[in-house]
Amino acid sequence: MKRPSITLSFFGVFLFLCSFTFPTWEPDVLVKREKTILSGTVITSGTDQPIAYASIGVLNGSEGTISDEKGNFSFSIPTEKLGEMVRISAIGYEAKEVKIASLLRARTPENKLVISLNAKPVQLAEVDVHLKKWKTRKLGGDAGPVTMVHHNFAIAQRPLHENLGHEMGILIKNGQKTAFLNKLNFCLTMNKYDLVKFRVNVYSIKDNLPFQNLAPKDIYVTIENQKRGWMTVDLEPYGIYAEDDFVVSLEWIDCLPKKEALALTISGALPGFHTTYHKDASQAKWEKLTPLGMGINVEVQRQN
Repeated sequence: MKRPSITLSFFGVFLFLCSFTFPTWEPDVLVKREKTILSGTVITSGTDQPIAYASIGVLNGSEGTISDEKGNFSFSIPTEKLGEMVRISAIGYEAKEVKIASLLRARTPENKLVISLNAKPVQLAEVDVHLKKWKTRKLGGDAGPVTMVHHNFAIAQRPLHENLGHEMGILIKNGQKTAFLNKLNFCLTMNKYDLVKFRVNVYSIKDNLPFQNLAPKDIYVTIENQKRGWMTVDLEPYGIYAEDDFVVSLEWIDCLPKKEALALTISGALPGFHTTYHKDASQAKWEKLTPLGMGINVEVQRQN
């Protein structure tokens, strides 16, 4: 089901209608679909250690979730998609694609399922940083807390755990220059959670869409006490270099309380001057939205 990833205040509705075409969607609320619950645990091969915050979902589909701190997951799959593939992935591991039917057959009589991933060291690209002059730059969107446009993580029609894995990002116009990522800044406009956890992802680009994650390991940011406004994440310890345009994104992976999908939004701007992206589930296809603004930017040291 396609749907816009933004909401607007009352005074932004007229501007929105004049500037943006709504994607169409099927009225799922009017169609009762039979679904199968797929649940289990993701572990490391050989050690049986749980893999926290692994991504699990129907390949290129809108059904999926993120494993919890103990590697456990659960999400529903419509009956008509039982012939498709599930993809399981995590940074530092080889991704695995398995037929849904095979996973269902692998369950124990108690409906338990264990999926193991092989560890795979992340190989960083070699970057020549010698004899170059560097200049500090801020790249990306600057939409702040006072706005009529909000990019919404929560899809109200879904259970909370099936909202986890929803991801939004912005194209960073770096050009053909080497850039070292110092900081990430993002602006939350609504946050109804006592605790919310994001994963920061930095992607190279292929065919105008996010492609390969440039981060050597998971980058987590935890926000407590329903905090809103601008947040800053120190990226220096992760040693991330980019040598072309790239995408920086936030992926919603955990929260408290775990009762229902509450308001969780990033500031936006319409009309905007950036290319933004979103995907509804952890293994869904990326969708591009342009021209929109988004309150996400990075501070970099860039080759002059």
